[in-house]
Amino acid sequence: MPERDRAAVLTAALDAVPEADRLLGPHTTLFADGDSASSRLAFSCLSAAATFPAATRDQIADLGALTAVLFGMDDIADSIAGDWSDADVDAFFGRIKGVLSGSEPGGATGDAGPMAAALSAWRAWCARFRAHPGAAAHTPSLLGQLDLAGSAMALERRWAIGGEPWPGYDRYLANGGLTILYRTWWAAALGVCGPEPARTGHWAAIEPATALGAECMRLANDLRTFERERREGKPNSVLILERAGTSTEAAVERVSAHIAELNAAFDAELRRLPAELAGVVEGQRRSVAFNGAWYMARDTHAYTVRELAEDARSESHG
Repeated sequence: MPERDRAAVLTAALDAVPEADRLLGPHTTLFADGDSASSRLAFSCLSAAATFPAATRDQIADLGALTAVLFGMDDIADSIAGDWSDADVDAFFGRIKGVLSGSEPGGATGDAGPMAAALSAWRAWCARFRAHPGAAAHTPSLLGQLDLAGSAMALERRWAIGGEPWPGYDRYLANGGLTILYRTWWAAALGVCGPEPARTGHWAAIEPATALGAECMRLANDLRTFERERREGKPNSVLILERAGTSTEAAVERVSAHIAELNAAFDAELRRLPAELAGVVEGQRRSVAFNGAWYMARDTHAYTVRELAEDARSESHG
């Protein structure tokens, strides 16, 4: 994040943590306590604050909680939280869409496992989302992105368990741009922090740039995780290039160069957007810069609320 914003962003993230934790706290099957080394609560609120530093505490809390809930969905789809088939993942996302659309029955699902925890947290988040003025206009695009993400995650699961052969690089990246959930996050963010009055055309306007940002994020994440995913037998852009005969060093160089190309295209698309979307343009630039750099440097769960508080104090008194 820009040096001039560090103190304000860290403080805003820390202020949002209690509100986000109220939504996630009842669901410890999937969402670890904020001071656990396996929690993503601090990172999620920091990412939201780094993206929208001028947002209100409630907006940052809602977007931080959304980030954490999407991480939980990804852990389920990736069989990190439980052991699921591609059909399980597909059915799970059907229920996720149903909660948002209102077709999924309400009431407590119990907290018997990670899927139940994810559905319950998602239901609570959707109730908060609907209170934002822009939510109604942007719910259709959010449902559309959840549909694409669910299908892409089920396909990724089939690749991982051997139900289908691994894809080539281009097909993998097209799918991975959906499973990184950056597009899903931004479809929701328009409803929380987008321009007012909210217009359904806002998503169509930002989608090309958002798709490029998502692919930047996917490849940055792949560079961080390819050794772990090699052990797990999961597809990754670096590993796919290796299978095609490229050395590890050359594969890393190619992916790094592709990130630079995508970043340039991403910036060009953002420059085409109208002035009414200036806040979204700035947010997307900040989001890709912050998250991409974080993915390259450390794990999202390797940052506790206590560390966030220490960083905020240090920066404020620096």
